[in-house]
Amino acid sequence: MRVLQISECFPTKYKPQTGEFILKHVSALSKLCEVKLIAPLRFIPPREALLAGYSGVRKWLSQINETEGMSDGQLSVEYMNYISLPRPIFEAIDEKLINTLFRKKLFDLIKAFSPDILYCHWLRPWAGIAASISKELGIPFVIDHHEDLPTMKILFPNDYSNFLNTFLLADMIILHSNENRTDLQNEIASLNNIELIYLGQSFEIFENDKEFSNDNIKLICVSHLHEPRKNIDVLLKALALLSDKLKFSMRIIGDGPLKSDYEKLCLTLNLSGVVTFEGSLPQDKIKQLLDDSDMFILPSFPEAFGIVFAEALARGVPVVTCKGNGGGEELRLLGYPSVLAEPLSADDLSKKILALANNIEAKNEMSYKGRKIARENFTWERNALQTFDMMTELLNQFHNRGNVRN
Repeated sequence: MRVLQISECFPTKYKPQTGEFILKHVSALSKLCEVKLIAPLRFIPPREALLAGYSGVRKWLSQINETEGMSDGQLSVEYMNYISLPRPIFEAIDEKLINTLFRKKLFDLIKAFSPDILYCHWLRPWAGIAASISKELGIPFVIDHHEDLPTMKILFPNDYSNFLNTFLLADMIILHSNENRTDLQNEIASLNNIELIYLGQSFEIFENDKEFSNDNIKLICVSHLHEPRKNIDVLLKALALLSDKLKFSMRIIGDGPLKSDYEKLCLTLNLSGVVTFEGSLPQDKIKQLLDDSDMFILPSFPEAFGIVFAEALARGVPVVTCKGNGGGEELRLLGYPSVLAEPLSADDLSKKILALANNIEAKNEMSYKGRKIARENFTWERNALQTFDMMTELLNQFHNRGNVRN
């Protein structure tokens, strides 16, 4: 089987951690079949580079130019340079521009590989174009859907329905949580070509019983700081409510344009002494900090899933999030006692944190069950095998319908 995947979210020299989970996915899948990944590389400076001025743009350009493809066994990665209009302001017409200027370039790369299946991560901006190419080549088309629909509806109220129509072009849709499946089926009730496949996580499972701090609770959050829906402001306000009830420290790992706003909020809430913004860190450092933590907190809402939850489970760190979060809700379905606060409520989140901090039995249970669930459900080997089995069945069905290429 030859599978061509498309993902704009993929590591570069400029952002080596961005899309690392896609790299893990294709690497694991390539142990079972031949995989080529095309990573569209957008030659437009991101906002954080522009805000840093000349030095920021120069660093971005230098590191983007240093980004190169790779080949490893049955896996090959090729970056495809392109330009587009600023997002999300021109999101609705961006796909039309890309389709006009870069469809042929993408088509030639795909055709040269001669895939059996075309597989696209995310809806925008490449899924619609990829769907038309798959139809032209006579091969099945898969969408791996990582986004949360409620956020899309808020960001693009006028174009939301048109974006959703792309799902109707897919032969199979992969989702990563039941929450995400429910959201999609509520929007398009006719969809029955959906497969639930859990993402993997890259940390080895912590084997020993975890020891928790008693006097100074160490809290951790891993999240990019690009979108308000991660609700880092809610987390900080919850911590401020705990300042006279609990002795704690908080590390926030991740970067993005909202970081300066959150740092200012920390000053306002008198949290500067206990909250540390670590920035973007490599995986080995994140694992080290998870091992040194007593509680993982991320109140993002809405959320499709969130690999960071599975990473915390693997290292035995209890997870606190909020109701309606795809990750927290999915873990509940798997038997994990996720602590779920009311969405957007700093008051309820603070109460949930305080209750768990003072309950060693609950922390021990969450640590044990979390490691067990991570071992059974969230490995890249399992993700690859389920993806491979799905594609094998899809190809068989496609062939039986007589839709396969001559």
